[in-house]
This record gives sequence, structure tokens and C-alpha cells, in this order.
Amino acid sequence: MLFGASTVLGGGTMAALSGTTENAANSFSAGTVVLTDNDAGTALLSLANARPGAPATNCLQVSYTGSLTAGVRLYGTYAGALAPYVKITITRGTDAAPSFGSCATFTADTADHTGLGPGILFSGSLSTFPTTFATALVDPTASWATDTRISYRFSAEILDTNAAQGLTSTAGFTWEARS
Repeated sequence: MLFGASTVLGGGTMAALSGTTENAANSFSAGTVVLTDNDAGTALLSLANARPGAPATNCLQVSYTGSLTAGVRLYGTYAGALAPYVKITITRGTDAAPSFGSCATFTADTADHTGLGPGILFSGSLSTFPTTFATALVDPTASWATDTRISYRFSAEILDTNAAQGLTSTAGFTWEARS
């Protein structure tokens, strides 16, 4: 039998020299998107025991205080069988002395944003109002900056049709800002 052994010797050197540099004190801060309104949690419109041709009209102001510019859209929710027979009209404008629910100092925009008349953003049945951000009404101001305040006048009335008798509906309206 044959036995063998071998040894391999290798050598290498490691350098003891190195160098580094750093970039310290980096910081990161996210901007803000903040949208509020002056409704204090109170309903904007209420039609009780309403008849056709007797609209309810009220105003509110939406304020943007975020640090980033943002686009704003308006959409809503509704429930109930009366929705196809409720006509809503939403008009954009300014308000010299905004007071929730009062339109005493509201002035409609002079621009015809949608082909419906000065300041009018929507006029149609509640059941056709956009219900998602993707289909929402896009505010004509492309980017709201800090301290932007826009007022809106909402008007709702029951359409003159016997089919509306005794029906009810509810609705909610949402402004959403995205940067």
C-alpha cells in the first residue's frame, strides 16, 4: 500500500491600509396634505317633507393648509330611492365672510368651468353624482397651495314627478386632496 502526503504552502499578504469617508447629518421630512371644511360636523342640506321647486341652498368653505401643493376632487355617496329625483347643483366661488350654511356673501366664479354656467361644477340628479376619486369632479385650480380657501354653494330640490312621493335618500360629499 502506498501512502502519500503533500503539503501546499501558500502565502499572501493583507494590506493594512484603508480609507473611508462619510456623509453625515442627512435628514428626511415628509410634506403634508391637509384639507378641512367649516361644517363642524353638521349636515349641509336637509329637505324634510319637501315639495318640487322648493330648493334648500347652503354654502361651506373648504380650506387647504398642507405644505405640499395638491389637486382637489369632489365626490360623494348616496343611498335611498329618492336619489334619482333629487337635483343638486354645486357652484364654486368665494365668500367674503364665510359662515357655514350661509350664502349671504357667496360670489360664484365668473368662469364657466364645465359649460353649465358661471362657477357651476355639477347640476344633475344625486344618483348621477360621481362616487369615487377616479370619477370625481376635478377642482378647476390644478394645484391648491397652502392657505387656499374655496367656497361652494350647494342647492338641492325634489324633481316634479309623482314617482318621488314618499321616498327618502341620504348623501355625503367628500373633498379629497392628493399631492
